[in-house]
Parts: sequence; C-alpha cells; structure tokens
Amino acid sequence: MEKHTSQREKDIHFMRNAKLWMERSKCLSRQIGAVLTKDNHVIATGYNGPPMGVPHCDMRDDTGSYVTKYVIESSEYYTDDNVHFVISDKCPRQRMGFKSGEGMEHCVAIHAEINPIMQAARMGISTDGATLYAYCGTPCINCAKEIINAGIKRVVCLGKSGSGFSVSIKDGDNPTKKDYNFPLSEKILELAGVQLDVITEDEVK
Repeated sequence: MEKHTSQREKDIHFMRNAKLWMERSKCLSRQIGAVLTKDNHVIATGYNGPPMGVPHCDMRDDTGSYVTKYVIESSEYYTDDNVHFVISDKCPRQRMGFKSGEGMEHCVAIHAEINPIMQAARMGISTDGATLYAYCGTPCINCAKEIINAGIKRVVCLGKSGSGFSVSIKDGDNPTKKDYNFPLSEKILELAGVQLDVITEDEVK
C-alpha cells in the first residue's frame, strides 16, 4: 500500500520550491523566494525584486539613481547600447551608507512574500485560506499586514526548531547576517488567526 505523504513532508517540499525561486532573485542585498499554495497545490510563486519593467539595482549609481549609460566598476564607458554592463554588484542602500534594514525608502524591491499575492490577484486566483511558504525568517510587519488582508491562513518560514510564535528565527540566505525576527509581525498574525510554522534549513537540504 502506498504511504501517504505527511503534511510535514509537503511543507518541506514546498519550502524547497521556495528556495528554488529564491535563486531567481537578483537582489544585491539578500535573496528570498516564496510559494503560495491552496489545498497543497501551488497557485503562485515569487521572489524579491523590482516591479515589472523596472531595471535591477545593478543599474543604479551610488546616489541610488538609475543611469542611462552602462559602465563597469573600472569606470570604463561603453557606447554599445546592446551590451549590458553593471554599475556595481553592491546594494545601492549599502553604497549610500545605510545599514541592513535602514534606508528602505530607497529600496525599489517588492518583497518575496507579496509577489505571489500580486501574481494571484493578476490571474484572478483567490488567496483566501491559502498557505504561504517563505524562504526567510518571520515576514516583516508590512508583509504580515498584507498576508492577513489577503486571507492567507498559514505561513511557513525558516526557523531553528519547533513551530508557533516566539520562535528564534534565523534568516536562511546568509548565516553571517543578523537574525530576522519580528515580534510585532508574529503578534498581529496571531491576533488575526494566521498560523505560523517553521521549517529548519537542515530539513530543506
């Protein structure tokens, strides 16, 4: 008799899927992927990055402005408009002197958790009662608010162990970076009746 797949096994599968989408991100600061499911079927996917049609941040100078001439870091100019050269492989906010998490008004990226919600909306797919898998720590407060109003009832993100609230969440894309743990996000998700569970990086490997 064929063994039924447990929900935990399904969670690990979808989180691995979210990790694959993370690899599509061109963000120069950190890469995050997300998968939105309903009844254990994928309905939308996403990763963090600028809106459709907006160039990536490797085309922004040290003031955060987009440039019309493509240059490489050696400052050698090229006149061939058909060739793409990056200005820098470092986040514009970091080049402007902001620390991690600061200067967000200069960030043009849409968070990975929000992109699947927007994709579902464009395709006319209801997110009511859906589950969001995010290959990162606890969603930020802005993402948490939109998750709630999108009708999503469960969020699965990266954590150290166990499930539920007040779990020590570690951002999974770079172990040298700070912990991404947002107590207020956890609290409003709890108040709104959104279940928060975690998957460890070891389970996803």
